Amino acid sequence: MNLSIDTNIDSRTMKDYVYQVLKRNIMELRLKPGSPLKKEKISRQLQVSVTPVREAFAKLAEDDLVDILPQNGTFVSHINIDKIIQAQFMRENMELAVIKLACEMDFPKDRLFKLQTIVKMQEILAEEENLIQLFELDNQFHRIVFETCNKKYVWEILQQVSTHIDRIRVLSLTTYFNRKEIIADHQKIIDAIKDKNLELAERVVKEHTNRIKYDIEKMKEKYSDYFD
Repeated sequence: MNLSIDTNIDSRTMKDYVYQVLKRNIMELRLKPGSPLKKEKISRQLQVSVTPVREAFAKLAEDDLVDILPQNGTFVSHINIDKIIQAQFMRENMELAVIKLACEMDFPKDRLFKLQTIVKMQEILAEEENLIQLFELDNQFHRIVFETCNKKYVWEILQQVSTHIDRIRVLSLTTYFNRKEIIADHQKIIDAIKDKNLELAERVVKEHTNRIKYDIEKMKEKYSDYFD
């Protein structure tokens, strides 16, 4: 097990530090679904005692990212299709509600500039195949829209139920599905907000949030051992 360790992680306790390191590695699929997690190996690599690792496992289990099986050990959870579909349903409806607000309000120019900057950065990252940052900017794009519409708490709730869908989004990016389409969608969303074109905005959001449905079967065929 070779964990990617981010020295910039902001954590107040050792448990939080271990949790954030493990969660990042699981979400970015460096720790593959079904992989066993050994407390002793992780504690040695992160140079911490076993106790915060055990506590981090418990918190990751609450996030549905690990399965703790008595007498058998702890494993990275497999990606659950039903949970993806339900999370996609929630996200689509929340995105549609928020994009309606965005098109009806006077969307601040500095926020539009931030969104446009993200699109330009995504184009560069796609060329460089920097897929993790591309994924992070995808989330940042949508987070800015939610926050600008005074729906930051709604966005945070969505993140809590997106662990399965986010892993398949990363998997989709790493296998070259929909990269250009996703970036093009973001540009269309910006244009729709600028022009207060709700019809265009809703159409693009529906296409954007539904892409994951089309990816599922391709991902299941290529990575069958990742799924329940």
